[in-house]
Amino acid sequence: MSTSKSIQVILARQLASCVAMPILISDAEGTLIYYNEPAEAIFNQRFNETGEMPAAEWTTLVAAVDDDRNPIPPDDRPMMLALTTRYPVSQTMWTRGSDGEWRHLRITAFPLIGERDVLVGAMSIFWEI
Repeated sequence: MSTSKSIQVILARQLASCVAMPILISDAEGTLIYYNEPAEAIFNQRFNETGEMPAAEWTTLVAAVDDDRNPIPPDDRPMMLALTTRYPVSQTMWTRGSDGEWRHLRITAFPLIGERDVLVGAMSIFWEI
């Protein structure tokens, strides 16, 4: 798990805490390092209850399928694609979190780039459609 955070990640977390839209923030390895209060419905827990979670853990807590109901592997989801490609990704999908409810979402994720073009993480924002 991450211990030291870049200024870009710290500022992204501050922004996420003030936004009414659900937001997830990961580090460069895909570890979920923060999600805001509106995103708590996905995990059915507050962030201070779950803490940071490696990608292998948090991506299994949320089922994701495309509009044809084909499963979307964790590496093909917007947050992970933004990390691997270093480009913004926007995708429509159905997700089912720990509450068991399916939600039709538009998810937009983008990489967080620090000084000297270093990838420091990614931010994902989403809304129900």
